[in-house]
Amino acid sequence: MKQPLFKIIKEHIIKQILNHEYKEGEKIPTEMQLLQEFKTSRPTVNKAISELVIEGYVERFARLGTFVKKQISQSSILDLKNIADEIKDRGNTYSNVLLCLEEIKANEEISKILHVVKDQKIFISKIIHKENDVPVRFDIRYIKPFCVPHYIEQDFTNTTPTQYLQKVCPIQKVENTIEAELVNKTIQEYLDISEFEPCLLISRTVTSNDEIASYSKLYYPSSRYKLNSSWENAKHTFL
Repeated sequence: MKQPLFKIIKEHIIKQILNHEYKEGEKIPTEMQLLQEFKTSRPTVNKAISELVIEGYVERFARLGTFVKKQISQSSILDLKNIADEIKDRGNTYSNVLLCLEEIKANEEISKILHVVKDQKIFISKIIHKENDVPVRFDIRYIKPFCVPHYIEQDFTNTTPTQYLQKVCPIQKVENTIEAELVNKTIQEYLDISEFEPCLLISRTVTSNDEIASYSKLYYPSSRYKLNSSWENAKHTFL
């Protein structure tokens, strides 16, 4: 059965968006250009564009035209899914920049969180995660060496801290604190955001074998990420 012409036009534009022929924020052809290309009427083209707007592919601006809508990535606050897998599952390219992986002395704040004495040696890593080469998260992780002794030896250009920790450190308990925060100039530069854009900050502690193994601060630019959660009540969920 032959598809209506407005659906053909809509699917043609979706295909070009998914193939990155029309990039995020880029203007798509005008209604006049589309009706000439497909040899159809303005109402047909208008219906195709209207459905694209409703489905979130494009957005219209009066007197300016129709543009590919910026897609905001999502991350769940209830799981510890590896960010590289999240990005690849969306069909995008993951990369990272390792800024720091070293041994330091725990200051008073971190020593209390990790339950170690002040000035005890711990590991720290700082990483910028990118989606299609755009920064989408900046991590600072503090690791207790007793729990993860080989953390500092890892090559996090080939894996992520989450991947490694899930492999070697059985998770017993996770605690998250979520807040909005205006970050300092250094983090603004890491995430390529303005001084006025807040970040969503998840502060996370992970307990393994009755020890707090890690404390992380995960910064998400608010314009590029949203957090979600879901919960389903089912029989035999809790043992």
